[in-house]
Amino acid sequence: MNAKELGSKIRLLRTNLNINQTLFAEKIGITQSTLSSYEKGNATPSIEVLLAIATEFHVSVDWLLGISKSEIKISSVADVANFIFQMNDLNEIRYELEINDHLPNDLETEENKWYCAIKFFGNSEGHSCNQEICQILSGLEENRSSFESYFTSKEMFDLWKEKQLQYYADETLTEKQYPELDTATRMKLRNELLEKQFSSK
Repeated sequence: MNAKELGSKIRLLRTNLNINQTLFAEKIGITQSTLSSYEKGNATPSIEVLLAIATEFHVSVDWLLGISKSEIKISSVADVANFIFQMNDLNEIRYELEINDHLPNDLETEENKWYCAIKFFGNSEGHSCNQEICQILSGLEENRSSFESYFTSKEMFDLWKEKQLQYYADETLTEKQYPELDTATRMKLRNELLEKQFSSK
């Protein structure tokens, strides 16, 4: 990969994160002018800088170098947890959690299994991208089942995934801005919420 292609990847990552050059550079320990030269393809970042970008922004070095098409690197349970946490901080997506861990005598049976589920409601008010998530998951269920049942090839399954990534690439998401609340304000808001919940029952 040449310097211009690598610079384009770094710029794409930064703009997708909605971070300006100054903040991005500060987070990886370089100057804004150095970052600018990387993004323009006038200089090539060192291995140390690439590792800093990958670590700080949870992306794959292979993706930065063009070896892998996958931007996200998931190699540990912590990476999965981090992805779930990040989804929770998005304005356009909302998931609900369903936990079934109350098993009689702590014994799992065919009728009563221990499970946790992440649920997206397609018409969730105020969360405009939930519908797209539901469509992706519905397609995944169909295509994964077809692949695992040997009806379609891995190439076809990978092609379907690639098309989904291309189609939804421009559906950008924004992070929630959580207000800093003092204890008194937080307690007041909590009491108001509880009162509202109980009065609606």
